[in-house]
Amino acid sequence: MKTTVDIDTELLEAAKRALGTHTAKGTIDASLRSVVRRRQLRELADSLGKVPLELTPEQLLRQRRKRRGHVSR
Repeated sequence: MKTTVDIDTELLEAAKRALGTHTAKGTIDASLRSVVRRRQLRELADSLGKVPLELTPEQLLRQRRKRRGHVSR
């Protein structure tokens, strides 16, 4: 679909750098995909609810400290 819009050029350039895209169309498409994906993930997380953890505050702190040393691949 072709549409004419007035886009803030500084914002577009910043988005290109952030997304690693090179064209206005690629940047807009990537931005729209990102917004939709974020919304889908939020809805999924909300639908899963909360998981009750039976941890004391001290146990929770120990778990968090263990994760700080973890390096993701």
